[in-house]
Amino acid sequence: MATRVLMPQAGQDLETGNVTQWLKAEGDLVTKGESIVAIETEKISVEVEAPASGTLLRILVPAGEDTPILSTIAIIGEPGEDISGLE
Repeated sequence: MATRVLMPQAGQDLETGNVTQWLKAEGDLVTKGESIVAIETEKISVEVEAPASGTLLRILVPAGEDTPILSTIAIIGEPGEDISGLE
């Protein structure tokens, strides 16, 4: 089953975060707990870990783009899995 990667909430009053760098590319295998993307907010810069093991199926927010906190920035799952409902 596919898993969403979310922009983390790094502070209660923050509304957006910025994807600064993807450490993995679409199609790469990832392991739960492995750093896959670097993000930045007004308060911190941090690497986000994969919430599940599998293949990085889709990157929804490219590097350099701001996105709302807790929005889906990528999807991890199995190759060929239908992720149309998660995008």
